[in-house]
Amino acid sequence: MKGLKNGITILSVLLLSLSVHGNQQEASEEYSKGLKAYKSRNYLDAAKNFMAARLLADERAMKVKALKKAAESYGKAGFLKKEFLCIESLLKGYPSQINYKQLVDREYIIGNKFFAGHRDPAYAPLRWVPWLTGNDQSTLIYAEALKHAPFSSYAPQARLRLARLYINNGKSLNAIKQLRTLTKKYPDSEAKKYGYLELANALMHLARYGDGDGRYNREANEVMNEYLRKYPKSKEAEWVKKRILESKDINAKRLYNLAQYYNRIGNKKPAERYLNKVLREYPDSIPVDESEALLSKIDNNFVPLKFRPEIQNRHQEYTEEPLPNEAEPIIMTPEGSNGRWLLPIRDLGIDRNKISEDKDEK
Repeated sequence: MKGLKNGITILSVLLLSLSVHGNQQEASEEYSKGLKAYKSRNYLDAAKNFMAARLLADERAMKVKALKKAAESYGKAGFLKKEFLCIESLLKGYPSQINYKQLVDREYIIGNKFFAGHRDPAYAPLRWVPWLTGNDQSTLIYAEALKHAPFSSYAPQARLRLARLYINNGKSLNAIKQLRTLTKKYPDSEAKKYGYLELANALMHLARYGDGDGRYNREANEVMNEYLRKYPKSKEAEWVKKRILESKDINAKRLYNLAQYYNRIGNKKPAERYLNKVLREYPDSIPVDESEALLSKIDNNFVPLKFRPEIQNRHQEYTEEPLPNEAEPIIMTPEGSNGRWLLPIRDLGIDRNKISEDKDEK
């Protein structure tokens, strides 16, 4: 029995070694086919051969080599999402056998291409049809690239763009998370300046609709004041100042609504407290008039303030410039020339009388 068991074991090892050897040989053949197709510029066929070689190979070195060539081939063929997926397999499966930084940078570059408008063909056999394209993949690619290298030189711009994509898709909280990281973790980045603006805008949007305890409004105020400290002479500073005024209105309105609620249920003391807070802390806000009127109804002894600061304009002002005068007024339009002219006839400022006088002198 022992001899039979030993014989079966040896036979199993031999069969396994033959199978492994066979797989390696098939993998090498597929890889060679891929190289030939790549040289012939049949990049999609080459990528399929390299992926087959990766699947058949048992050695890590062959798998890595095949994946690298497959990624390169998909990139050449214009299938950038498939290139990205190959790179992801390399980054997650073989981090010690690749140039990690180079591949992550390539992911950022692919994300930039999608953000700029690139779309993969939807169907490989019909890839020559320009309007049969897939979806935008920049959100997925930026998110994964940021996980691999959050402090890459590409990262600040990628976070700003990812936040913009989240906002466009209605995911404001995800966008705010990215923008908070951008404004805190990248002190020397040019994208940080625009991160402040996007963050303030997103927080103000949430403050306008459903800011129960006012925390979004408070954070927006902090962000906008920080922006003005860092970039006081920027073109966007005037817009930020107007939004700070709006944030005062939002907070004052929130307090006024609380006062209305307590007054409606007959609890006068908290209503008076909230209304007095509006008058004391936000005297230059829009809801101050209705707050003063409500407080006068609740408290018969209330004396309206004799002086309140002027309420500033909440709309951004722009310099008005007149349209420049036409240097060459149109004398005759094509539709008014009875079909004689295809282009408008312009006055070149030539004095015809002077021309005739010059001819007479000659």
